[in-house]
Amino acid sequence: MRIEIYTKSEQLPELIEGSVLHSALMFRANESSKGNKPYMLVAYDSEEREAGHLLIIKRRNFRLIPPVLSFWYTINGEGVYRDDIVEREQLFTEFLEKVFDMFDFLHSYIEVQNIEDSRFAYGILRNHGFIPLRDQRMYISLHSKEPQARLTRAYRAHIRKAESNGVTYQRATVKEDIEEGLQLLKNYYISKTRRRLPDKNTLMKMLHECDNTLSEKAKLFIVKYKEKIIGSSICLYDKERANLAYSCGLRKSFPMQYPGIMAIWAALSDAYRQGFAHFEFLEARNLAPIHIKFINTLLNYGGKQKGTLRWYHFKWRWLNKILRLIYV
Repeated sequence: MRIEIYTKSEQLPELIEGSVLHSALMFRANESSKGNKPYMLVAYDSEEREAGHLLIIKRRNFRLIPPVLSFWYTINGEGVYRDDIVEREQLFTEFLEKVFDMFDFLHSYIEVQNIEDSRFAYGILRNHGFIPLRDQRMYISLHSKEPQARLTRAYRAHIRKAESNGVTYQRATVKEDIEEGLQLLKNYYISKTRRRLPDKNTLMKMLHECDNTLSEKAKLFIVKYKEKIIGSSICLYDKERANLAYSCGLRKSFPMQYPGIMAIWAALSDAYRQGFAHFEFLEARNLAPIHIKFINTLLNYGGKQKGTLRWYHFKWRWLNKILRLIYV
């Protein structure tokens, strides 16, 4: 296999359709982000056909207390592969070797997360010195039962109460609604430790195609009450799955309108209407035990929990050895 690395969106070839986390859409979104730099690794076979691709994000973060400037690489999932590719783990290994080639003294660590099947490349990651940490996924199956039937009795009552009070929800399609919905998300996430919201320009790129038309791979939903936006959410779409990335609501200002619940319900009900097989809460991943209240909130939608792993490899060998003794 021959692997090419692309760093500019205008250089990207036509890619195999698959996970939105490894799409050209996410590449362009991270390309415009101030602290991120995307790398698209594309593998070609002997006939110069694409065998698969993997999106890697180089991230940068600066903290004042203590003053630290750190760099690291993030791999979100196992990548996208052609249907007839059998040795996917072997190809993933070749991608991983390319990441190590880019790894230099400036970078603190490499993280691999959001692997769908925790058994995928398990031995490969262990052999490359990665340390596994327990993680979780939360999803709802939409193909066997309608989402209303999975809601708890309390949440069904909350949604009926909100709708009877005049609350409406829809996809944001006009510029003013999109900007107001994104601003609401920004105000909400600025104080949250569980998830970092990308900057507004990145989110705008995520919601639009290159020709500035609305993308079908990412949608912004808004919740309105008396013409005021009181909740919003962003959902990303794969072939058969909708992924809730961000959501918020002005629950303290409008407690009887349940804006936070309605923001998630807007994305969930839309995914069901579109015929997606699964709906996943991306925010449930990488959560510390202190966020148990948030996890229980998501379970009210009928979500199921499934264990998975996150993998880390640090540049300091002594640290890898210590962590391996603790977690392996």
